[in-house]
Amino acid sequence: MKKFAFLLGIFLVMSPATPLLADNHNEEDNTIPENLPVPAIIVEEPPEQIEDVAWTYRFLIPTTVAIATLVILGNIIQYFRQVTRKRYKVIEK
Repeated sequence: MKKFAFLLGIFLVMSPATPLLADNHNEEDNTIPENLPVPAIIVEEPPEQIEDVAWTYRFLIPTTVAIATLVILGNIIQYFRQVTRKRYKVIEK
C-alpha cells in the first residue's frame, strides 16, 4: 500500500511537469529562418478593435448584485430580530 501511495504521489507530482519537460522551444530564439520562401501575397491582419461592453454588463449586472446583497442582508437582519424577539420575554414585576 505504501508503494502504491508513493507511486501515485510521484505520478501526481510529475504529471503537470511533463509538458514543461517535453517543451524544447527556446523563448529567446524567435527569429524566422532565412531559407523560407517569400509568400506570394502578404496578408496584413487589421488591428484588433476593442469592443465596447454592452450596457447590460455595465449597469444591470452591478445593480442586480447590489440588490441581491441588500436582500440577503435584509433577510439576515430580519431573522435575528424575529429570533431574539421570541427568545427573550420581558417579565413585569
